[in-house]
Amino acid sequence: MLLVASFAIFTLVALMGVAMLFDVWNGRPVGAAYPILHAVASLVGAVFVIVAALEGDTRLYINIGMAVVIIGLGLVMGLATKKGKRAPRGILVAHVGLAVVCYLVLGFFAINPHATLI
Repeated sequence: MLLVASFAIFTLVALMGVAMLFDVWNGRPVGAAYPILHAVASLVGAVFVIVAALEGDTRLYINIGMAVVIIGLGLVMGLATKKGKRAPRGILVAHVGLAVVCYLVLGFFAINPHATLI
């Protein structure tokens, strides 16, 4: 149940991310509260994944590892924009690409509760 809940939350996070990506790619500023909401929702979803992993679902360790990198990249982008600069596109692409992979792996595990990657 935790995986389905986290997958639902990350679906909303992904939609928020796509909306922000379109704004950035088209040169429009992103509202100040929107990235914070994106980050908070991500952390709530991550807590569900961590709790599921602590309850014994070791498949989720890959997601937790990817999430650490995704969060770090998000912080780099946030700090750059806070200084008045644009987020580096390479960092943006890495953040989005890794987030997509993490989302797909989480979805695979949520839909197939007994599946493994190997």
